[in-house]
Amino acid sequence: MRPALTLAAMACVAAALGACASDSPVRAMYVPVVAGDAAGISQLSRDVAVAFSDGTAYTLPDGSRWRRIGALVQGDVYRPLDEPLRLGKGGGAEAYLVASSGRLLGFYLPAGSLFQPLPKPVPLPFSQRR
Repeated sequence: MRPALTLAAMACVAAALGACASDSPVRAMYVPVVAGDAAGISQLSRDVAVAFSDGTAYTLPDGSRWRRIGALVQGDVYRPLDEPLRLGKGGGAEAYLVASSGRLLGFYLPAGSLFQPLPKPVPLPFSQRR
């Protein structure tokens, strides 16, 4: 391959990877859990710190309780059972966790049907409760 083509191909790959790494909200297709498939309550066994690339940070508290209520393409959706979770300035929008394979991937914002990805997945230490 010629050097100019190699450089152009590398630039295209870098641009594509950069787009995937974005933590901008994207439109999401939410599918609710069927009543019979509802799982028990999941509880965090320790604080979970999350941060977005713009510097905004949140802490999900140890002992907070969550129920799986649906799914997105990105993962399962969990609604808080204690205090509502709000993202953004000034109280922000209500948000639910989106997790897969024991990792928090981002948040579902039901008001806008949006998925807000995290720049890097975070381990989510859930323990099951009934």
